[in-house]
Amino acid sequence: MKYALPTLMSCLLLAACGGSDSGTPTTTNAPATTPTPSEPPPTPDPDPELLACDQTPPNPLRNAYFGELHLHTVYSLDAVAAQLTPEGAYRFAMGEPVAAPPYDAAGNSLIPPYQIDRPLDFAAVTDHGEWLGERELCEDPSLDPLAYSSPECTVYRQDRELGFLLFGGGWAGFSQLVPFPNISFDEPFLLTDNEVHRPLFCGVTGEKCRGAARGPWLDVQLQAERFNQPGCFTAFNGYEYTMSPLSDNMHRNVIFSGDQVPQDPVSVYEAPDPSALWEQLDEACTGECEYLTIPHNSNLSNGRMFAGPEEDGYDIAEKRRAEPLIEIFQVKGDSECARVENGSPDDPLCDFEKLPATNFFEFFLGINPIPPAPAFQNYVRHGLKEGLLIEEAKGANPFQYGFIASTDSHFGLPGAVDEDNFVGHRDVPPVDGVKDDYFNNPGGLAVVWAEENTRASLFDAMQRKETYGTSGPRMQLRVFGGSTEQMPDNMCERGGQAFVETGYAAGVPMGGELHAGQGTPRFAVWATADTFPRENERSVNVPLQRVQIVKGWVEKDANGQSLAREQVFDIATGNSDWSLDDDTCQVSGSGPQQLCAVWDDPQFQADQNAFYYARVVEAPTCRWLTRQCMNAPADLDCSNNPQEEWAACCEIENGNAPSRIQERAWASPIWYKQ
Repeated sequence: MKYALPTLMSCLLLAACGGSDSGTPTTTNAPATTPTPSEPPPTPDPDPELLACDQTPPNPLRNAYFGELHLHTVYSLDAVAAQLTPEGAYRFAMGEPVAAPPYDAAGNSLIPPYQIDRPLDFAAVTDHGEWLGERELCEDPSLDPLAYSSPECTVYRQDRELGFLLFGGGWAGFSQLVPFPNISFDEPFLLTDNEVHRPLFCGVTGEKCRGAARGPWLDVQLQAERFNQPGCFTAFNGYEYTMSPLSDNMHRNVIFSGDQVPQDPVSVYEAPDPSALWEQLDEACTGECEYLTIPHNSNLSNGRMFAGPEEDGYDIAEKRRAEPLIEIFQVKGDSECARVENGSPDDPLCDFEKLPATNFFEFFLGINPIPPAPAFQNYVRHGLKEGLLIEEAKGANPFQYGFIASTDSHFGLPGAVDEDNFVGHRDVPPVDGVKDDYFNNPGGLAVVWAEENTRASLFDAMQRKETYGTSGPRMQLRVFGGSTEQMPDNMCERGGQAFVETGYAAGVPMGGELHAGQGTPRFAVWATADTFPRENERSVNVPLQRVQIVKGWVEKDANGQSLAREQVFDIATGNSDWSLDDDTCQVSGSGPQQLCAVWDDPQFQADQNAFYYARVVEAPTCRWLTRQCMNAPADLDCSNNPQEEWAACCEIENGNAPSRIQERAWASPIWYKQ
């Protein structure tokens, strides 16, 4: 849902002036009280109902575990249609049916019970660290009547979407550089850069909102401990750090290794930039407490996500330690690459799940008063190349990321990635009609190669970047890099177990490094299709179409200037007679169920730093919007005021939305360093 800027600004003025529609004094006149800190959550007894999942034995050659590291429940202020708590989210992740939106006035779901086709192996609930307390105070008058009757809370209860924009774009700020009305009589009205600030009802230092946030934060921890079952299902403690200067997305998901976590989630109120976040997490994360942060939606960062250390003020070594991964895909689009000038103009697969926005102003309001950065700067592939240039100048690469994907569901539905059964992700969906904006999608999954399904094993794998992301399907993908001298060229003929054993013995897995002196790089890639039958009423699975290597490197031009380059290589394809009927979404034919290749870089130069990552692509199927629009009314007229709940179908007709999708997976890069 998009609102005009004047509507939002009128709400901001209401908050800025401290007005109250109830005539109640603002809380700055009330005595400040500090809530008593809550005790850490006790470790719950095992729930017999949760012991039915199958335990996977440890595997020294590592298993692929599929999961979710970006998820919002009812505790997130912007989860305007959610009713599921962390408990419900974890039950859904483990395969149980739940009541999903839309709901009636009594809170009953208006659609059949909703569940995923296969349980996940791991998940983390990552509700926003910001606004946890604000939401509690707005919902429960017994906590603080003054806060409950504030103009911000009143607007939020009347219209949760508009209320979120008020909090997200007003007091809570799109972090420290929030566009905010300057109401000084000494200066003309304008949008100014302002510091982080909470609503007035939070108290002079924000103590009331921090205190109110501890209840939800403790419940997040309690449910993670309750549902965490080593060897069977892993539940991580986590939250989202929501920094959006001038509405440019700089969000991070914070994932903890175990049950030792800070008393309060460090938010933009305490840490106005990522460097401050890492510093304060280090101070608050004591004992057996480790964390990592995962940036997401660089496609909405307006070029900021990949700023250099001088511009962004971070220490490269600190960033590398705290931030090993980046989210390359989720419901709000693909962040891999853009088929634009100075980006990836020669890569047609970069035309994939793109948003018609470059920051949150444009995403939510349909306008962008902030000058847009060049589109190519928003994407991970640009960040990887920029990291090579910074490494050449500074001796270290701040963007040596591994990859994951997730959903960012704001319904509390981890792993709900099925194109054929998409219920939307944030706004209230119709009972009958298109469930989301045409440019969104069901999101993806994070995949981790680990010895066993435990917090320690999965977290170690994330730190070493032996991870990949998929746009939804559960393809398996192994990548090893070595040299032509050490890695044999017949690895694909050796079979699965021998392939993996040789890869680890003769090279490094995805996320690893190769170094000068080891010879010409050689890469071995093995991909298998998702065996679950998704098509033709769940009777046919989707084959693979191709495997590619994406290379980026730095070279000198004629003037000695360093330039970052890229090239995409097809390294494996297979025979296929696969076909798709766009009118019925029925498929026929078959194709490769696995593809394997050993590839040597034909353009390798030992004095050029480089990265290499594998991309695996499925055969085409119908996109979620195409499937839902098959149920549109026969009299839908896109040229004459189409029914609102079906209007998104017209975006296919007018060319703004594709009818097909080629699902894919992206492996964490392997880095060559001279």
